[in-house]
Amino acid sequence: ANRTNRLMGGCGAIDFAGSGVVHMTGGIAGLIGAMVVGPREGRFGVSTSFSPLRYSSAFQTLGTMILWFGWYGFNIGSTGSIVGNGGLAAHVFMTTTIGGATGCMATTGIRYF
Repeated sequence: ANRTNRLMGGCGAIDFAGSGVVHMTGGIAGLIGAMVVGPREGRFGVSTSFSPLRYSSAFQTLGTMILWFGWYGFNIGSTGSIVGNGGLAAHVFMTTTIGGATGCMATTGIRYF
């Protein structure tokens, strides 16, 4: 993942650990699954108006923290080895941290402002 030539489409991006393939496959499978199953019963009223359901904020936070912890194991583990790649592993660690924190701040901003 630290190569500087033959990058994806010449745009300077590397498909780190096959993330493009993984997320595209999951997204397409999720879309097809949602189309097959359809909306949950009671999710929309007679007038098809949106009625949001309530969920536990504690479980949402716990799930987010578990997912974020897993990202560290996968993303930093995908560097191959930390021996000789300490700088790359540190960069991946910071990118993971900043990415998760930015998503948290964006969600909070959308929710409360």
